[in-house]
Amino acid sequence: MTDYLKIYEKFKDVKEVMDYIDDVILLRHYYATQQYSQMQDHIRKLMNKYLVETIMWNTANASQPTTVEQSYINAENFLQMQGAKIITKTVKNYVQRLPKEEIKFIETLIATSN
Repeated sequence: MTDYLKIYEKFKDVKEVMDYIDDVILLRHYYATQQYSQMQDHIRKLMNKYLVETIMWNTANASQPTTVEQSYINAENFLQMQGAKIITKTVKNYVQRLPKEEIKFIETLIATSN
């Protein structure tokens, strides 16, 4: 499957989704350029931004990351799920803007997060 961000970019006309995309791009930039301290700071900001969701995520995923790579992967997985939630909450006609396999992808993320 393609990078989940490619699906979410179809909704970049929605401010909340664009802000979310910027957060993912910044996380990826810090990781790719090995700016791990900035990456961890960014993850902390995201945890505060999505406080309730972070608490639920951490409860469901009791094993906390212990390495930079694990922290990055955990943040990517969290953001993938969070993006699906943002789209379904802010874009009422999202199913009309996506092919069936992308709708299924988003709805599967939502179902597994509940």
